[in-house]
Amino acid sequence: MLCPSCGLETSEGKYCTNCGAQLTIEEKIEDETRQLYEQTSDEINSGENAEKSAKSRDLTEKLKTVGEDFGHFFTTLVKSPIEARKANHTDTISGIITIVIMALLLAISYFVVFNIVPANFIGSISFFDGLILPFISFGLLQFLIAVLTFVGVKLAAQAVTFPDVIAKYGAYLIPFLLLYVAGLIFLMLGISVLAGLSIVISILGFLLFVPTFILLEQPAEGFDRIYVLLGLYIILVMAFGFFTQSFVTSIIGNMMDSIFRGF
Repeated sequence: MLCPSCGLETSEGKYCTNCGAQLTIEEKIEDETRQLYEQTSDEINSGENAEKSAKSRDLTEKLKTVGEDFGHFFTTLVKSPIEARKANHTDTISGIITIVIMALLLAISYFVVFNIVPANFIGSISFFDGLILPFISFGLLQFLIAVLTFVGVKLAAQAVTFPDVIAKYGAYLIPFLLLYVAGLIFLMLGISVLAGLSIVISILGFLLFVPTFILLEQPAEGFDRIYVLLGLYIILVMAFGFFTQSFVTSIIGNMMDSIFRGF
C-alpha cells in the first residue's frame, strides 16, 4: 500500500515503515480499491486482446482455407475442364473468385486499350472510368448471365440451386479465362489473328457457351432446352449489346470532349 504522508510504498501495518506516519483504515481501503481496479482493468484488457487475437487467427485460417480451396478448384479444372459438371454449392466462393478475376482482366484490357490510343484523338480517361467502372460493369454482366442461366435451369425444371449455378459458371469459365489470357499474350507478341480469335472465343464462352454447358448437364423435365437456350441467347446478346453500347458511348463522349476542347 501507499503511505498517505510520504507517498512511498509501505508494508501493511499501523505505521509507515518509511516516515513513521500513521496509516488509517480509510487509506488502506482506498489503496486496496485502487489495486483491485487496476487488476480488473488489466484482466479486461487482456481478455479483449485475446479475443482480437482469436478473431485474427480465425480470419487468417478462413482466408487460408479459401485460398487452398480455390487452388484445388483451379488446378483441377485446368487439368480436366469436364470436371466442372461436378461443381456444386460447396464451390460457390471459388466460382465467385473466378468471375471476379475474369471481370478484372476485361477491365484492365479496356483500360490499357483506351490509354494506348493517341491522347489527342480520344482524350484522357480517369482511373475510375477506365478501370473501376468497367470492372464493376463486367462483374455485374457475368452475375446477370448467371441469374438468367438459373432462370433457364428452372424453366427446364432441373434440380440445380442458384449457388450451384454460380459454382458451375465459375468452373466452366476457367478454360475461357485462360484463353483470354492467351489472347492478350498473342496481342503483345503482335500475333493479331490468334489474339483476335482467342479473345472472341473467350467472350463468346462466358456469354453463351457456359450457360449452354450448364443447361445441357441434366435432362429437362420442363420446357424444351432448345427453346430455353434460344430465349437465353436472345436476352444475353441484348444485355451484352447494352453494356457494349454504354462503353462505346463513353468513348465517343471522351472523343467529342477532346475535339471541342481543341477549338
